[in-house]
Amino acid sequence: MAAPTSVHPGMQVRIRGLNHFTLPVRDRYAAARFYCAVFNCEVDHESSPDRVAKGLARALQVGVKLCNGIELDLFEQHYGQPTVEQAHPHHAFDVAADDVPRWVEQLTYWQVPFVGPMTRAGTKGCEIYFNDPDGNHLELHCSDYPAELRERLAVGPYDKEQTVIHSWPSAEREAEASSMLEAKLADLRARRKPL
Repeated sequence: MAAPTSVHPGMQVRIRGLNHFTLPVRDRYAAARFYCAVFNCEVDHESSPDRVAKGLARALQVGVKLCNGIELDLFEQHYGQPTVEQAHPHHAFDVAADDVPRWVEQLTYWQVPFVGPMTRAGTKGCEIYFNDPDGNHLELHCSDYPAELRERLAVGPYDKEQTVIHSWPSAEREAEASSMLEAKLADLRARRKPL
């Protein structure tokens, strides 16, 4: 039951921000490994199997903290991933103009197929598109990319087939990605233990 307020019908109210969003994944830990490596995020929480068995949760999950104020919950389910042909839904993350070359380096290092940086006709933005290993469509977006740099970019749309991940991580990066995830899970589990 909601607390009584003095708000009248039709009054405008706004949200403060995004708390979290969820993505369907086939293996929560494999997905967390991708996000921890590529996005350099921390593991925030994980569900225990007994919660599902007791009916307290519908699916197992691992939550990662993408940045201050935004968490991504990776829920295990074997359906719901978008097809390559779909443009939506996709999730766009805001990045600084100075970080665009670093993101190109990051995606290249982790051998994540991507398209971009590119722009769209009539916009002032810069975009990089890629998928996670479960096929969820992701975008790195800079709304205020400098005009002198934007003029050198390709103009979209892009070939979605170029962003398909057939296998991740590569054999070359698997040990490093797995080690990163294990360290972040150990840190989470250590924080949960009672003193």
